[in-house]
Amino acid sequence: MAEQRVVAQSEWRWVLIAALVALAIVNVPYLAGGSSERPERVFGGCILLVDDCYSYLAKMRQGAEGAWLFHLAYTPEPHRGTLFFPFHLLLGKVAALLPGSDLTVRLVWVYHAARVIFGLGLLLTVYRFLAVCTERVAVRRLAWLIVTFGGGLGWLLSAFGQPNWLGSPPLDFYLPEGFAFLVLFGFPHLALAQSLLLWGILSLSKAWGTNTQSGTPDTQHVTRNTQHELRITHLKWAILSGLLWLAMGLIVPFYVAVAWAVMGTAWVVLGLRKRQAALREGGLAGVAVLVSAPIVAYNAWIFASDPVYATWAAQNRILSPHPLHYLAAYGIPLVLAAFAVRSAWHEKGLGWLALAWMGVVPVLVYLPFNLQRRLVAGVQVPLSLLAAWGAVQLGHSRRRWLAVALLATLLPTSLVLVTGSSAWMFARPPLIYRDASEIAALDWLAGQVQADDVVLTAYDTGNYLPVRVGAKVFLGHGLETVEADQKESLVTHFFDAATDDAWRQQLLAQYNVDYVFWGPAERALGGFDAGQAAYLRQVYDAEGYAVFKVER
Repeated sequence: MAEQRVVAQSEWRWVLIAALVALAIVNVPYLAGGSSERPERVFGGCILLVDDCYSYLAKMRQGAEGAWLFHLAYTPEPHRGTLFFPFHLLLGKVAALLPGSDLTVRLVWVYHAARVIFGLGLLLTVYRFLAVCTERVAVRRLAWLIVTFGGGLGWLLSAFGQPNWLGSPPLDFYLPEGFAFLVLFGFPHLALAQSLLLWGILSLSKAWGTNTQSGTPDTQHVTRNTQHELRITHLKWAILSGLLWLAMGLIVPFYVAVAWAVMGTAWVVLGLRKRQAALREGGLAGVAVLVSAPIVAYNAWIFASDPVYATWAAQNRILSPHPLHYLAAYGIPLVLAAFAVRSAWHEKGLGWLALAWMGVVPVLVYLPFNLQRRLVAGVQVPLSLLAAWGAVQLGHSRRRWLAVALLATLLPTSLVLVTGSSAWMFARPPLIYRDASEIAALDWLAGQVQADDVVLTAYDTGNYLPVRVGAKVFLGHGLETVEADQKESLVTHFFDAATDDAWRQQLLAQYNVDYVFWGPAERALGGFDAGQAAYLRQVYDAEGYAVFKVER
């Protein structure tokens, strides 16, 4: 079998140093956040997509407190434990093993350590993928830099006063599936999942024999005595690909569908390149699909059979914005990539696979599926490869200035994210920073509750409460709270002074609420005085925060 391209040690040194620099840059806002903490204002450890980040810490707490199966902490309805979010449950178990009296602090430290470790793994994986796709060192280095630091034109939209252009914010400010910089900034599980996605693609292409120096299946020139051996070897690579995607599916299930779509398209394109049906490669792809399919089947079964999870899935709508948003996000790399299409198709390596991947994404992001826009997962890698290829070719012509100008437009979004987030930390904004008195009340409550207890709070309190308290909340997450909009209205009505006590008691009984948390966020919803309700027994009161036990 022909050998894959070898990445020189000097290249790996360059990548490692550059990756450490990137991780240092992306951590500046967190350093600013920690240094801006005050005794009365505690940094919660989350900056990007705070609601989701707190939910990940809450999942880690479940693992730290002994859970091996996941339960929704943000909704009161009873439901079964599932194999969802094992990544976070395991991180929580790591945090539980560390010394220290404050479990929440350990959860935050482990989360960010994982973010750095798996972020580094993703950056190294991306370079390996690029090296298999092209032997041109300049192209893969430039492509890696685009993946690591590149954004879209979100900064330009913001500069022109269009932060909600066509009804949506710019994708490069909030869609981690589409931009590696956002993954490095906030999401260790996505870093690992995208690494597994790329390694699975490389493994299946190895099984096909297409990621070699020859660029063609490597069984063409072998003797009969070695063909059986090669078939077994190829089968092993296909099985490995399926196992990698199976592990990926345990972290982010729908990424498996992305992998299938990409490699299914690649299989069709391979047949076109060979000018004959790629039957052997199709069989090996089928093996990878069969090995990874159980996690897809398991998720489908859970979402179809459990009404709580079914409702969660139905309201978990992350739809694609107007197509012009995708052009704003990826238009510049697409312009550069246009100069590389011919070379990518004809040269050795997996440049043609990058073209196949790019071709299927416009279909994926508008499929009738709740998570449309997240199906761009990983596409920045092949797009950046083609863009770098085109930029290098332009650089060898009189249009070098055009390549430099276009590449320069990809950097400001990351710069805005880092500098803007860092400056924001000095203002100690709410939600990112928590009131020390609130934390004291939550820590007290943590010592009183059982895992199935339900606490009624305002939304903002409920979003953070499961990070520090091993209980469920009535309301706290826009997606993980079943019928969140309705429950938010119910909470507002509960704290309205004009609401009838009989209605409140009925609500508490209907959802088996055990505690009512009463702090500034809850008082802001209405004039209800919880201390005057006969069916609520005050069990905590300090510095503007009170906790009431529901009397039944």
